[in-house]
Amino acid sequence: MVQRKSIFSVLVAGLLVMCLLGAGCTSQPTEEGTPTATPTAAETTAVPTATPATEYAFNETNAGETVTLPVGSSITISLVENPTTGYEWNVTSSTGLQLVNESHDAPQTELLGAPGVHVWEYTAAEKGAGEFSAIYKRPWEETTGNETTFSMAFTIE
Repeated sequence: MVQRKSIFSVLVAGLLVMCLLGAGCTSQPTEEGTPTATPTAAETTAVPTATPATEYAFNETNAGETVTLPVGSSITISLVENPTTGYEWNVTSSTGLQLVNESHDAPQTELLGAPGVHVWEYTAAEKGAGEFSAIYKRPWEETTGNETTFSMAFTIE
């Protein structure tokens, strides 16, 4: 039983790594005239220009980053999730971030059990610090410390 669980854990971890790598290689089209920015590490510490973008999109590749953005900015965080296996993101966000919408985009394949993308849309509601953190686990299982986690910090100006 332990060996079977270990093999299953390795397979799930491998699938998750493949999904993370695939998710980082895609981008969503935007409507013309609507600026969308995914800041890089260099851009997050840069002095803002006269007209900063007000829509920001983040994914697994942004884990652990601290981003500075203006009050009223739209924040979209997209993380790969496979609820058919029982795993889901357990999210915590601070009061500086106001949840606007939450959705799950189905997989773009006919394969059974393929992962989709969980999307959270926030508004940077008030000046100060904001934080988004999530742990990927089955809700009925104990937290062991070996779970996949995602967190970002926001400085809202």
